Amino acid sequence: MQKIDKKNARIWSMLGMRRTIGMVINDMPDLDEKFVFMTADVARYFGTEKFQENYPSRIFDMGIAEQNMVGVAAGMLKEGSHVFAATYATFITARVLDQIRVSLGYMKLGVKLIGVGGGLAEGDLSATHMGLEDIADIRAIPNITIISPADCAETVKAMYALANYENPVYLRLSGRTNIPIVYKEEYDFQIGKANILLTGSEIALVATGTMVATALQVATELEKMDISCTLVDMHTIKPLDEECLDSLKNHKYLVSMEEHMVAGGMGSAIAEYYTSKKVRPIQLMIGVENEYPQAGEYEMLLQKCGLTKEKILDKINKFIE
Repeated sequence: MQKIDKKNARIWSMLGMRRTIGMVINDMPDLDEKFVFMTADVARYFGTEKFQENYPSRIFDMGIAEQNMVGVAAGMLKEGSHVFAATYATFITARVLDQIRVSLGYMKLGVKLIGVGGGLAEGDLSATHMGLEDIADIRAIPNITIISPADCAETVKAMYALANYENPVYLRLSGRTNIPIVYKEEYDFQIGKANILLTGSEIALVATGTMVATALQVATELEKMDISCTLVDMHTIKPLDEECLDSLKNHKYLVSMEEHMVAGGMGSAIAEYYTSKKVRPIQLMIGVENEYPQAGEYEMLLQKCGLTKEKILDKINKFIE
């Protein structure tokens, strides 16, 4: 198993989450003797050449047939394999929703789905490749865990945690290459247990995916304004860490931040948790509003959708005023 340190964190960041997965799968057979990796015509994008050379019987490219891929993955799992199936986030969720609902949600088969390009990362290919509703799609189905790592180091941690993990999972990968680094050293990663990165008293920033790095920048600016912030990396969106959310109930404000449609995402899940609570913070949900952005480069789309440090600070200042 590879350890998190500054050198590895920097290498993984340059590779991006997708290529980091391609490196980590080389460790997986040592952690899980039944590990199998499956893709839908995107094996080369993950950089699986080394794995394919060393474990040719454990990798399957199913072609551009995502629905078939998940069906085959479920069948292989019934025969004893532990299958990780990977392709674009929007295709492995929306396009395959019926197979996921029946085989993973209803039958509780522990296939691990990996969706790359969650959010706006593939936006240069237009809205057809933007993974903007994937959390909402999967969150509505019972029995499926949803994990959205903050950076490449946390992606490594999540993959190791999923070795021999029995439940079905959707692992959502966001960002492109040169992902901002959040974790530079070893830390305790637990599925379903959020990481509290800063502790304050007035505003709770709860972020997931690559928005965690942006939230760190936002928190720094708010602290300069003498606004005390708690910052939470909510890497597991389902099940939510309710103990963590309960600890935030006395904050005056809570700002959820995600690279996903506002409707049905992590912010909605948090709001659902608080709706029955007598004591709760006032919530501001930050994400992609109710529209599909035009095709464009990743950084431009983040700007257009109001997901940059400056845009988010402006929204928070207007909100608390």
